[in-house]
Amino acid sequence: MRHAIHAAFAVAIGLSAGAQASGKPVDLAYRADQSSLRIPGAAANARLPLLLEELVPRPEPVPAAVPEPEAPARKPMLDVWERVREGFALPNLESPLVSQWQAWYLNRPQLLKALFERSRRYVYHVVEELDKRGMPTELAFLPMVESGYNPMALSSVQAAGLWQFIPSTGKTYKLEQNQLYDERRDVIASTSAALDYLQFLHEQFGDWHLALASYNWGENAVGRAIERNKAKGQPADYRMLVLPEETRNYIAKLQALKNIAANPRAFNLELEPVPNRPYFATVAGARDIEINVAARLADVPLTEFLALNPAYSLPIISMNTRTQIVLPVEKLESFASNLESYKKSLVGEETAKRWTRSMPKLPITSKRRPANALSR
Repeated sequence: MRHAIHAAFAVAIGLSAGAQASGKPVDLAYRADQSSLRIPGAAANARLPLLLEELVPRPEPVPAAVPEPEAPARKPMLDVWERVREGFALPNLESPLVSQWQAWYLNRPQLLKALFERSRRYVYHVVEELDKRGMPTELAFLPMVESGYNPMALSSVQAAGLWQFIPSTGKTYKLEQNQLYDERRDVIASTSAALDYLQFLHEQFGDWHLALASYNWGENAVGRAIERNKAKGQPADYRMLVLPEETRNYIAKLQALKNIAANPRAFNLELEPVPNRPYFATVAGARDIEINVAARLADVPLTEFLALNPAYSLPIISMNTRTQIVLPVEKLESFASNLESYKKSLVGEETAKRWTRSMPKLPITSKRRPANALSR
């Protein structure tokens, strides 16, 4: 290789000399199939590069990336209803039916206030679960439409709980139903099942309004309505389907409540803020316990205890069920402490009973000694 380079240089020098002698220019352009040629006059000018490759600009060091300015930190949301508004994702419906239901609610301020007031215990949990699944937060209004946020609600067709599960659908979604306990009324279990069901319906139809119509009317009924429209060459979206009046009203109510909560001041309505933090938490029970005793140990009114634990059908919490006890967050520590003392007292009572039962029975004599016994 070294000999080839020297030969090339010799040829180049020779060509240069020949050209100078003949007066003809020599093409010294660099070609990829040739070895590098020296640049004429390079030796005489120390500032010029010796090889053509040295004319190629060397890559400059890449400057360090300038960090983009950080977005200003978002103000933490303190109100659950503010959080709900942030997560609105359902297409808005505008129709006379929506306006009618909006007016109906606004003309009943006491009812409207009761709906929002009753939701205070549960709405944080519902919104939290919706956020975890990336679902539209408007669905937090669905229990208002279904049950008025009353976990003890029971319809004429035996639909129960916040989300109004009928017995068969409850069984499909693994909600336990027996003489002791109806999990359709359990706030945590029924919310999880309802969101599972809604997600399934949305995946089936690809549209939230059709999913909601199916939740109310049944997915098979909505599927048949879609097929009827397609057979007639008509659009099969929610607005064009022939639906029962109840289902039309069902979705219109949801939109009306969304409109009111979106801008309550526009309707001269003061919506009481709900703290954006958990209202309740669960604790595992250690043994069968009466409901009124559990409420007393938690230091909460019985009505509050039942509102958080509505699934029990008897006045006892049985460990044969898979449920946990639901309590206000601020009552967890006192309940744990009081429960421990309660268990110790029961252990003491049971120990005393067992000790009494194990004592040997002493003979009881009822005969009187004879009067002259001392003289004998």
